[in-house]
Amino acid sequence: MIELKDIPQGYAYCFAADSCPRSSTCLRADAARALEQAGQPAPCILRTVNPLYARRADAKCPYYNPNAVQRYARGMKHLFDDVPSKHSHTARLRVQACFSCRTYYYHCNRGKRLITPEEQKAIGQVFRSLGMKDAPAFDSYEDAYDWQYCY
Repeated sequence: MIELKDIPQGYAYCFAADSCPRSSTCLRADAARALEQAGQPAPCILRTVNPLYARRADAKCPYYNPNAVQRYARGMKHLFDDVPSKHSHTARLRVQACFSCRTYYYHCNRGKRLITPEEQKAIGQVFRSLGMKDAPAFDSYEDAYDWQYCY
């Protein structure tokens, strides 16, 4: 069960658990349950998913967010240690392109931002394209929820 302190600010809650067939596997519904069970006053303004989405017959709510834990990487301080010097510059540029902006690359490099499983796959593909047989070596790994709150 998630705790209220783990839910990012601005995350959209879903209070349609009674009428939604997918609420048992939705992180937004889990967040709403955590808010209800917190035993403290809820904020007066919350982002919520319209309950009408939960009543759709096709059960394809566009705001569904699976509550499965994913494995994130943290830090890339030694990512390029085993890259041959002739590929070093190319590897760095291609790895930077795996992120939506250079700021994310630098934050991930320093460990200030988690590296998503998709970004890890893209970085692995960069290494394979350069003929590297070993998987990229990230500093550490963490299991966490995927808090998709930018819709």
